[in-house]
Amino acid sequence: MLISIVASAQKRREDAPITPEPTTLNKVDSKGKRHGLWLSTTAARMGEVGFSEFGNYDHGIKIGQWYKIDEGGELMAIEAYRNNVRDGEVRYYEQGKLYCVGHYRGLNPRQQFDTIVVMDPTTQEEQYRIIPTEQGSLRHGLWRYYDPNWGFLTKEEEYQVDELVYKKDFIVSSSRDSLNKQKHEEQLPHVKRKPLSAPRSGRISYSIER
Repeated sequence: MLISIVASAQKRREDAPITPEPTTLNKVDSKGKRHGLWLSTTAARMGEVGFSEFGNYDHGIKIGQWYKIDEGGELMAIEAYRNNVRDGEVRYYEQGKLYCVGHYRGLNPRQQFDTIVVMDPTTQEEQYRIIPTEQGSLRHGLWRYYDPNWGFLTKEEEYQVDELVYKKDFIVSSSRDSLNKQKHEEQLPHVKRKPLSAPRSGRISYSIER
């Protein structure tokens, strides 16, 4: 994509003697740390699909929402970051359709250990857990899994500091006809949408088109 931006800029210079506006992508601060909106691309290799991801850095630290899209422009993931680790809600997609919503608890990388309050699933009593921060982030909270084609809830799991404390499977009927399936998909928040494009400059602006 960056190659296409450069090629486009070169064409404008040939067509008219004007200086193209500089992109705000992939900038660094005075200390050479990544800052602002960044786009990176990973090529397909060893059976893994290629993808691009974009989001914001705050002086070398990943913050806010980061988006991952495949080579065809389909959404693969939306992940929340704080202090350079995943923290908060994450959403994962299969061919642009939602199949998982979960939550991570990011550990404070500025400390050797972090303290997390957990609740005993039996007694409901709160306890404190001291966790080495080298683990980065842990599954912590409710994780829901969906059938990516129908959108029905198939499984729920709840984690506390990466330990499974609750699980429930849901029976999904496969006997619905294609018309009912189509009507149902039209009501889903993750219906098939137009391919995404990574931002060329400026702030991230993303919405799911219906």
